Amino acid sequence: MSLEHRIAVLPGAGARLCALTCALLILLLPLVAAGQSVPYRIEIQRDGYRRITLKILEPEIDGSNAALRQAANEARETLARDLIYTGLFFVTDQWASPYLPRGVSRAWNVANEQPERRPHEIAALWRIEEGEFRSEMRLLDALGTQIAGKRYKVDANDVRGAMHHFADEVVKRLTGVDGTAQTKIAFARVRGGRGEIYTVDYDGFGERQVTDRSTLTHSPVWGVGRSWIAFTSYVDENPNLYRVDQGSSRLRVVSRRPGLNTAPDWCQERSFFALTLSHEGNAEIYTMREDGSRLKRLTHHPAIDTAPTWSPRGDQIAFTSDRSGVPQIYAMDGDGGHVRRLTYHNRYSDSPAWSPDGRWIAYVARWEGNIELRLMKPDGTNQRVVVSAGLNDGPSWAKDSRHIAFSSLRGGSRAIYVVDIYTGLERRLTSGTGDAITPAWSRD
Repeated sequence: MSLEHRIAVLPGAGARLCALTCALLILLLPLVAAGQSVPYRIEIQRDGYRRITLKILEPEIDGSNAALRQAANEARETLARDLIYTGLFFVTDQWASPYLPRGVSRAWNVANEQPERRPHEIAALWRIEEGEFRSEMRLLDALGTQIAGKRYKVDANDVRGAMHHFADEVVKRLTGVDGTAQTKIAFARVRGGRGEIYTVDYDGFGERQVTDRSTLTHSPVWGVGRSWIAFTSYVDENPNLYRVDQGSSRLRVVSRRPGLNTAPDWCQERSFFALTLSHEGNAEIYTMREDGSRLKRLTHHPAIDTAPTWSPRGDQIAFTSDRSGVPQIYAMDGDGGHVRRLTYHNRYSDSPAWSPDGRWIAYVARWEGNIELRLMKPDGTNQRVVVSAGLNDGPSWAKDSRHIAFSSLRGGSRAIYVVDIYTGLERRLTSGTGDAITPAWSRD
C-alpha cells in the first residue's frame, strides 16, 4: 500500500476500512544407484546466461486407469510450468518442441539461444499400488545417468504438491539454488472498503481465503515456515496488528496500541517485527517481538516514517519518509542509527523491499503518469526500471532474489503480478473481483 494511501486512511477511518494441507507423502527412498552420490551442479550466470534445456518425457503409465492417466498428465504440466517459471530452463516435450503448459505465455518458453542437442531429461512412471497413486520421478543427464530420483505417494486431489517438490529438487540439483515452486504468496483482496487476507500458490493456483472479518484487513507478512501470517486489521475499529496461526482462524493480538499498527515486516534472523506505530503522536518506525514485547523506537522525526523492510541479516532497515517534503526511500542501521537518503530524483518513491540475497532494494517511483517498479543497490546506486506500465505498488521478493510479486492497476481493478527481474517477463497471478494488494511472498 502506497504512502499516499496510508496517509489518506490515518484518521477516522474506523470500520470502513497457513498454508493448504498438502496430501502427498514424500517417500524419501533414494532412486540413485550406489556410486552416484557425487553432487551434480551447473553454475548459472545471472546476466547473459544460457538456459539449461530440459526434455520432459511422456509419462509411463502402468495400467489403463483413466484417473491415473489424468493425474500423470496434470503432474507433467505442473512440473513443466514450475521449471519454465524459474527462468533457468528451456523446457521441451519428448519431440524437442517447446513445451507450453496451459496458461503459460509463449514468451516464457521460447529459446533465444540454440537448445542443447543432448539435453537433460525428466522421466516419470505412474502406477497404482494398494489402491493409491504412486509416482517415480527421475532426472537424467545427457548420457542417461540418473542425477536425482524421488518416489511419491500422491493424493489424486493434490498432484501439484508432489510436482512442486520435485521441481525444487531439479532446480537445486542443476543450479545449486533453492527453488520457489513450493512457496506461497499472501495478499489482501479489497472490495467496497472491506478487505480480507488470501493466499495463493506461487503459480496462481490454489487461492484460499484466510480471514473473514468483513472489515479492512491488509499488509500480510509470513512467519518462519509459514507457521503464521501477521497483518493489519480494523476489526476493532483501529488499525491493529494481528496474526493467525497455521490451521487456525483465531486472531491473536500482536499490537493494538492507539493509532497506527501498520506496515509490518518480519526479520527471521532477529525474530523481530519492524512496523509503523503512532501511539506517541507521530508515525514512526519501531521494532518488537512476535508477541509485541521489547518495543523499541527507531526513528525520531516529525515527518511520516513508514514501510520498513529488513535487510537479510537484520542489520539494516530501509523505509519510506516524507521528511524531504515528498516520500523518498531512506535506510538506517537496525538500531535506528546512521540514517541516510537513498532516492533523490523522483517526485515520489515508496514501498522498499530488500532482496533475500541483499543485493537489491525494490521500490516504486512515480514517473510520467505511471508508478514504476524499480531496483537499486542498497547504497542507492544502479537504479533501474523493472516495470514501467501501470500503477505499481507493494513489491515482495521470492527467496530466489530473481522474482518479485507486486500489485498493479492496469485498467479495471488491481491484481497481483510476478516479474522476472533479469528477463522482464511478467505474469498475472490473481483474477476475480476487487483489488488485490500488498503481496507477501513466503520464504518456505
